Order: sequence, then C-alpha cells, then structure tokens
Amino acid sequence: MKTFEQHDRVADTALQRGRSLHRQLKHELKAAGCFAPAPLLQLSHMFVITILFAGAYILLLLEPATGVRGAALLVLAFSSVQAGYIAHEAGHGAITRKRWLATSIGQFFNTFLTALCYSHFQKIHICHHSHCNERDQDVDLQSGLFSLYPEAKEAKTSLLGRLVTRHQAYLIWPLVSLQGFTLKIDSLVTLRQNPQKTRVDQAVLVLHLLLWFGLPVYLLGFANATLNYALMTWLIGPYLGAVFLVNHIGTHVVRPGERMPSFIQKLTTTRNLGSTRVDDLFFGGLNNHVEHHIFPSIPSAHLRRARIITRRFCQQHELCYQEMSWYRAAGEVFRYLQQIARQPARSAATTSREIPGHAGN
Repeated sequence: MKTFEQHDRVADTALQRGRSLHRQLKHELKAAGCFAPAPLLQLSHMFVITILFAGAYILLLLEPATGVRGAALLVLAFSSVQAGYIAHEAGHGAITRKRWLATSIGQFFNTFLTALCYSHFQKIHICHHSHCNERDQDVDLQSGLFSLYPEAKEAKTSLLGRLVTRHQAYLIWPLVSLQGFTLKIDSLVTLRQNPQKTRVDQAVLVLHLLLWFGLPVYLLGFANATLNYALMTWLIGPYLGAVFLVNHIGTHVVRPGERMPSFIQKLTTTRNLGSTRVDDLFFGGLNNHVEHHIFPSIPSAHLRRARIITRRFCQQHELCYQEMSWYRAAGEVFRYLQQIARQPARSAATTSREIPGHAGN
C-alpha cells in the first residue's frame, strides 16, 4: 500500500512530465506558425458579420413578409453567435494584445450586438478556462436544474431541480433553447452586483436597447419590435446549445483534491468535433476545442493546423485525445446525463468511476 509520500512523489513526477510535454507541444506549434496573428481573416470576419447583422436588422424595419422576416431573424441569430465568437477570441488576446482594443471589440460584438455583457462573459469564461471541468470550481458545471456530475444530483433539494434531473437527458436540449435569454439575464445580474466596475457595459447596453426599442418601436410598434427581439434571442439558444453542450459534458470530471497536470486535464476534459471548413465556420473554430483549451491565444484561423500537430503529438506520446463527430458527441452527452439521472440516490455520490468520463479517458 502506497504511503502519502509515495503518492506525492508520483503526483509530482506526473506534474513535471505534464509541464515538459506542454512546453514541447508549444514549441512545435510556434515553429508551425500557429501563434502568428491573422489580422486579414479576423478583420474580414468582423466586416462580414457586421454587414450581415446590419442587413438583416434593416430588413426587419421594412416589415417584410413572414417568410422573409423569419429568414432575417435566422440571419440575426447566426450573426449574433458569430459576433460572440469574435468577442471570445478578442478576450483571449488572439486578435490583439492591446487590452483597450480587445475590450472595445468585445464590447461591440458582445454587449452592443447581443446584450451578453462583455464583462460578465469574461468573468465566467476565464473561470471556466482556469478550472475546466473541476467539480466545485468550473462555473459551467454549476446548475440549479441539471446534474452534470453525480454529486450534483445529491445536492438537488428543490422539486423542480429533482424533476428536471430525472429527465435531463431529454430536457437539456429544449431548455437550452432559452439560453439566449438566460445569458442576458445573468449579464444584468452581474451589472447590478458590480455597478462601479461595469459602467462601460451599462452604457453600451443602453445603446443595444435603443437599437432594438428605439427606431423599431417607432416604425413597427412596440408589440412587433418586442416580438422580433424575443424571436431573435430564442433562435440564438439552439445554436449555442449545439456548439457548447458537446464540448465537455461526459468527459472526465476533476474531483476536489485531485492532482493533475493542467495539460493532461485539458486533454481529458475536452473533446474535438468535426474538422471540415463548414465545421470551422459553424463552431467558430471551437470544434478544435482541445487545442483552444490548451492554447487559448491561438487565433481560430490557425486552430485547424494546430489540431493536426496536436493529434500527432498525443499519438506519439500515448496521450488522451478525444475526437469525434457531433452526433457521436451528442450521443455520449445523452447517455452520460441519463446514467447520472438513473443512479440510486444513496450511491450517486460514491460511484463516479462507474459513469463514463469520471475515470478518465
């Protein structure tokens, strides 16, 4: 039986190996130009998304026929999520190292266009990257309705939380369609709790509200303007769910006190999806999620190249590398949530290793 000292030595050796492998991979990616700026592609993306958003917005002001109105709302939802990708990339320093410029980009593409306040997004996203899939630290694992790890089921005390958990494998997809609304509401909570630190967000959010309830109310009336805004916000939800539900759910959940090299943690808690150009567009490069988590400052334009190098590196060093189609990932998420829901209450907190993902992959 190993002593605590022996366990510590093994853990220290693993940490040192993890750091060494991380440095080696970073060196290879740098040599391949993966960290190089991609200003032309990024500026083109910003321009196209801004034009798409503006064109669809103006089209709505003309009171088009129902079919055209629906198409315009779909374009607005698509461009809103794409705008979020741009703000996300800016927040990681992958567009510019100048903080004021990155913040300006984030405020325009997040707060102004989508009302997902940039300060709120940065707050929760930095926490997610720092504690990816850590049971008690990752904000993305904390939910009042869903149980994303066995212990969360035990902690549910409300009737609604228990009821949703029981059927969560089926309910998560329709309920995630409301995410556009919940993100905006959460942003407002952050602004209310931090009034002094979020003054820029507050000012830009007023401009967002004027954009949707100024001229649209004057031209279309309050009811139509509100309906357009609500439908656009709702359409954002399924898109966000399709992108983000399959990145981490069902992979390894890091327990409190579990010592693991950061590099290995990111490999075991993240999965990649499709690798076509269409996938790159739809997911904003986040189909290459493993590479993004290991090196967040790599521009999305270079993640495809980084993926090829990282996959080969992991194969050479016999490291975990999770890569699959979106449909297979969605299936894993479904089965994982279903197994948590079916765990007997008395043993759910002690049988994590029986659920796929908790013992590592």
